Amino acid sequence: MKTVKELRQTVLQRMRYCWGENTAVFFISAGGIAAVALAWFITTDFLMASGVTDQSGPRADLSNGIVIAATAAALLLLFGIAEPFRYGVKWYRLQQVRGNAVHARSIFSCYGSWKRAGQIFRLDAYLFVRRMYFALPLIALFAAGAYMASRIRISENSVAYSAAAVLVLLLAGSVICASAAFNCKYSAAEYLFVLDPDASPKELIDRSVRLSKGRSDYLIDAMLSSSIWLPFCVLVFPMIFALPYIKMIYTAAVNEIILSEEDEDQNGKGSDIVDGEYTHN
Repeated sequence: MKTVKELRQTVLQRMRYCWGENTAVFFISAGGIAAVALAWFITTDFLMASGVTDQSGPRADLSNGIVIAATAAALLLLFGIAEPFRYGVKWYRLQQVRGNAVHARSIFSCYGSWKRAGQIFRLDAYLFVRRMYFALPLIALFAAGAYMASRIRISENSVAYSAAAVLVLLLAGSVICASAAFNCKYSAAEYLFVLDPDASPKELIDRSVRLSKGRSDYLIDAMLSSSIWLPFCVLVFPMIFALPYIKMIYTAAVNEIILSEEDEDQNGKGSDIVDGEYTHN
């Protein structure tokens, strides 16, 4: 496999041909999130104006069942619209890091087939269930910490509340890091899907787990090598270029893992190397 340094060089070389498309993906994604947020604000304003919810209360009152329902509907709408687009972007980036020039409209290809959209949501459901085995205990731990902090706040003990708040922040960081490390073994599943969309979710997930064995550190190193750009995202404008670059680095790393398995399979089928080329028995 390529070293992380070679990955960065390859990505920078390939992105010279698709900076415009990657920038467009960023603005489309940001625009979609903004549109859903606007729809949510309009809905909550309507609920307040019609007297369904308390006008004097907070807009994001999650103790109100109607506000919770509106929030859930907005998130489901965003998910349903964004997922086919997200998979199309994965296919586009994967083709770019492989050196294949593809048209930008391929990003929206998953919207052209109900069957393909159904396959996407089916894989998402399988991945969600697999990930929840590990995430639920961590989420419960974080929720317990947050509840404890809220109870201490009610008691008006500022020292204890500050300590509890720090604990909750540490728990949140631990949950995110632990979940990211655990979910590395599922990282290739979505990329395997865009290469073979007719494969079953179980087959894709099992293959992803097999690919990740002994290679998770490679993905983590690739992401850490590009994380130096994240602080610049605070300025917002650099985010337009930093996030696509980081995504392409990650895609290139996953691609290397997939190609390494294909090479191993080819070698295992009785391939000999003669003058630097493969000859099959």
